[in-house]
Amino acid sequence: MTWQWAVPIAVAIMLGLIAQPLLRALPPPVDEPGGRPYEQLATGVFAATATVLIALAGTTVLALAPRHAFGWAGLGTAGVLAAMIDARTGYLPAPVMRAGWALTIIGALATAGVTADWSTAARAAAGATATTALFWLFHRFGGGFGFGDVRLAPIVGGAAASVSWTLLFGALILGGLLGVAWGLTWRALGRGKAFPYGPALVAGPYLALALVPP
Repeated sequence: MTWQWAVPIAVAIMLGLIAQPLLRALPPPVDEPGGRPYEQLATGVFAATATVLIALAGTTVLALAPRHAFGWAGLGTAGVLAAMIDARTGYLPAPVMRAGWALTIIGALATAGVTADWSTAARAAAGATATTALFWLFHRFGGGFGFGDVRLAPIVGGAAASVSWTLLFGALILGGLLGVAWGLTWRALGRGKAFPYGPALVAGPYLALALVPP
């Protein structure tokens, strides 16, 4: 139906309109209490880019996994916005992550209610938990992830697992490979060892949706 395609576009436009005041309202990172990294992103270009990417994320899921579109609400909105912020500042703001958690939970429950398949919600919960545990282990013992990535994990894992375990595995593998490629490029450009991993993690489920059979 035509109205179904209008929904993600309308949501993207709405989020694009509130992107600038939202960025100005975000509290500074805890390790940069006097800084204003988010407010510096509050530009028309950033808002327009967010609108396009959020619309693209929503329509991609609607085209490839329409039964699970609600379950990807958190990833396609808060996740995409957080990835954009991370790419520019190196931070994944906690308030945006919390909004993503809430939308992921609500979306998984909505999917289960609409499809009358509660295994979808159970799988999303298990996937979110497993992915968060994995990322925490990497953060705690591997040194490759910041804690912001751990906060992002349940949104990534919940969305991908809501479709299938195969998709979650593919999302983590593809996101990891993309992250490695981006990290090598980052270092080759002489920008140091630490690099924003959030964009690769968010892109992983969408790449898997396009390339990996559910």
